[in-house]
Amino acid sequence: MDIIEITESNYRDYLSLDIAAFSFAYEGAMGEMGAIYIISRDGKIYHANYCQGDDPIDTNHIYDIISVFKDISWRMFDCLSNNPNWRTIDLFAGNNLVMVSEIYDDFIKKVHEADFDIPSKLFQYWPGFVLGLLRKEGDKLTMRDIWKLRKTQRG
Repeated sequence: MDIIEITESNYRDYLSLDIAAFSFAYEGAMGEMGAIYIISRDGKIYHANYCQGDDPIDTNHIYDIISVFKDISWRMFDCLSNNPNWRTIDLFAGNNLVMVSEIYDDFIKKVHEADFDIPSKLFQYWPGFVLGLLRKEGDKLTMRDIWKLRKTQRG
């Protein structure tokens, strides 16, 4: 499985993604600050960063890739969706998850079944939960796995 990099130089190649879910990390968030991880309905995983890296995406161009971004009210520690087709989940420590409403209820069931001893563990497991709901390979994939894949890809 490859993680597809979206940068300021190539973002125009990704203007028509069919997004199922994406995470957004504020500057200073736990994990990779400024990171955006996208899972499309076909199970592909994309990564962008708006504040660090060799070619960070301009914040204005995030709206071009993730059109629902304009419908999100970003607050100090969480966010709210103003679009009934999208739901938000606090991943804690400056990280938020936004997903299509059609998988939200089943996602919440998976979270309850997982019975995490600390709520912030959801940050690690959300990608596998989403991929499983999409019936795609990688339903056990964690953020740690994604970071390792990215590191391997970069060499």
